[in-house]
Parts: sequence; structure tokens; C-alpha cells
Amino acid sequence: MTEPVFIAVHVGAGNLARSKEAKYRSACAKACELAMQVLKRPDGTAAEAVAVAIAQLENDPITNAGYGSNLTLKGTVECDASLMTGKTGTFGAVGAVSGIKNPIFTAYQMVIDAEKGLLSLGRIPPMFLAGNGAATWAKERGQIVIEPESLIEQNAQNVYIDHLQRLIEDQEDQEKVDLGHDTVGAICVDQFGHIAAGVSSGGISLKAPGRVGEAAMYGSGCWAQNEKDDLPGVACSTTGTGEQIMRTMFTYKCADRISKQQDIQTSIHDALTKDFLESPLLDMYDIKSVGTIALRSQKSSHSTRIEFWYGHITEDMGIGYMTGTSKKPKTFVSRKTSEKEKVVSSGWLVT
Repeated sequence: MTEPVFIAVHVGAGNLARSKEAKYRSACAKACELAMQVLKRPDGTAAEAVAVAIAQLENDPITNAGYGSNLTLKGTVECDASLMTGKTGTFGAVGAVSGIKNPIFTAYQMVIDAEKGLLSLGRIPPMFLAGNGAATWAKERGQIVIEPESLIEQNAQNVYIDHLQRLIEDQEDQEKVDLGHDTVGAICVDQFGHIAAGVSSGGISLKAPGRVGEAAMYGSGCWAQNEKDDLPGVACSTTGTGEQIMRTMFTYKCADRISKQQDIQTSIHDALTKDFLESPLLDMYDIKSVGTIALRSQKSSHSTRIEFWYGHITEDMGIGYMTGTSKKPKTFVSRKTSEKEKVVSSGWLVT
């Protein structure tokens, strides 16, 4: 008997323009549909579904990942991505890579290779690859490596020129500019009951070349763990300001709360407030940014219960999800309803 399948994706949390809402929702829907095609195959796994969903988001210019990513201070594209499987806890990531069409596929291949065991001479497979080394590794394994300039999308180029002009005109200007802290991601449960999560990002606009954000860092961008003993299976995929997420190890802490606390809404709310907003590690920041999607899966004697939740402290967050029995994906942009609202969180039982 196969278990129920589920996929959820996000296109970042921040200030998603209402004029582009239809495009964000369409991107989420397409990613969910492609992932579900994987999940309905006899051999379809959660890890592959997450990789396929995120690759679709990387290919969509509406997102800050892959093609259409924010540009560095030097006007180049450098991407981060990671994927984690709950079955083995294996994690693969790439950081500050240029010229890889779909960074998430490289992270996925790293997971596949690592699960095969040690390399010759007892060498340990890499968990994180950066820069040119990551691109070379990907090319050697037959992945699509392209000219780095081909990942530059026109709108991203226009934003870069605008931000750079502001920087040149006044180096001392402290006016806050939206530099695009959004990351795309996915979480999944497959027919075998296994769980996976992943993220991908082009990083913040005008970032220093070589900068690596939370999308490539263990315990920061994504987390996945299968159900074990009395603890449920959990997955989280997070977006926001990378440096803040890395400082707080937010995603791991959020997943840990969800696995150990009975009420998942309380878990997410506590993670967003106690582990992030109120964290002394972030006292240096006036503005904080984070959003996450999460699932919890637990079997009983006759069924599997899957809960899906999301939460964000940003103005909004774009989300989509789909079950194995859904006729089509459900997509929406969650938005704050008032300035006094510090945290938005909601969710429901999906199976």
C-alpha cells in the first residue's frame, strides 16, 4: 500500500507586487504539477520531486533563482541551492555558482552520489561545493552548464542598473531599498513515506561576489527528517535575509519545534518570534525578514496524517501546494492585513 503524496512550494517572502501576483501563482502551480508527475511514477521520490519543482521555479524569470536571479555588485549571476532528504539526512549544496542552468539539480546529484557511500580510497563525498569547483563537478556529471551571462534576465539587469546608480550617486545614503531577499523552495512527502526539502536563490541584489546565503547552508535554508520512533516526519523550506537566517539556524530550530511540540501552529509562531524576531543574535538589525513553509507527517494504524503550515514576518509570501488527489494545485499570496500584525501563520490538514 502506497502512502499519500504531497508537494508544496514557495516563491519567496518579502514585498511581492500585486501586479505580478498572477505570475507568482502561475509559477507555483507549474512547479507543483511537474513535481506531482514525478510523485505519481512508481519510482518517484520526494527528493526528485523537490528538485524538479525547484528547477521549474529557477527557469521562471519571475523568481530570484536561476534565470532571472539578482545580480552581484559586479553585474554577474551567482546562485546558491541545497536539498536534504529525510530518509538518510543526506544534504547537498552549491554556493556562489555561475553558469549552472539549474543549481538545484547539482545539489540533488550530490545527494544521490553521497547516498552511494564512500568514494575510492575511502574519500567522503562532498556535501557543499562552491564557485568554479561546483560548476566543474556539475559539468563532469553531464549537467547543463552554460555561459554565465545567459542567466541574466532583462528585468534583473534593469534592477541592477537602478540599484547601482543609487549606490554611485550617494554612498552614504541610508535609504532602505528592497534588495530582494526572496528564495524559492519546496517540501515533499512521497508514496514511500519519505520526506525531502530544498531551496534555491540568486541572493540579494548588489551582493559581494562570492557571498553565500542561507540557501546553501546546512540547517538554514531547508530541513527534512523522516518519521522515526515517536517523532513525526518534518520538512521546512525557508526564505528571507540569509545572514539573519544563518545566524539563528532558524530552519533547523523551526523543524525541531514542529517535531517535538504537539501544536504545529504554536511551533511555527514560537520559531518566528522567539527564535528569530526576539533573538539577541539579530539585535544589530532594524529590519528582519523570514518566511517558511512546513509539513508534518505521521502514520497511524490505518492512515497517514499530513499537516501543511506556513508563516512569515514579511509583508507577504507566495505559496502553492498539491496532494495526490488534487485536480489542480492551490496557490495564493499570503499578506499581512495590518501594520500591527507581526506574524502571519496558518495551515491545515491536507490528508
